[in-house]
Amino acid sequence: MKKVFENFFAEIYDISDEIPHTVFAYWKGFLTLENQDAVDACQFSLDYFKEAGIKVMISDHVHLEGATVEFLDWLHAYYFPTCVANGLLSEIVLESAHDIGNITLDLMYDKEDLQKYLKANTLYTPKVKGLDKAKQLARAIVEEAYQTNCANG
Repeated sequence: MKKVFENFFAEIYDISDEIPHTVFAYWKGFLTLENQDAVDACQFSLDYFKEAGIKVMISDHVHLEGATVEFLDWLHAYYFPTCVANGLLSEIVLESAHDIGNITLDLMYDKEDLQKYLKANTLYTPKVKGLDKAKQLARAIVEEAYQTNCANG
């Protein structure tokens, strides 16, 4: 596990040595577009997906306190479509320890909102309980993507 980014809002670790093409991210605090560090954390992850060939991000939201509506709109309009464009297949979601954080997650990963912005290529965003289950799912997604790529030449 190698730390590739850290600021007040996120810590991102490349765990490709354990699960190929996978990162683990802690998302923290209350996210607003006015706070450049929150935007920078998201932008770093987008750039890293593309540069490092990342296919899966396990996102731990235990310390997420929430986000503004504007930030959620920005995620749906820009962040999630750019995740897909940069090669991410799945963001596996671990819950927040805060009630408002979990409400934010319900809004952030609302399937109907996501589908407004993501066309044929969709981002698979399952919510799971526990890191072990998240890692098992990440492995399965990466293996399936590898098999699909091999089958397609």
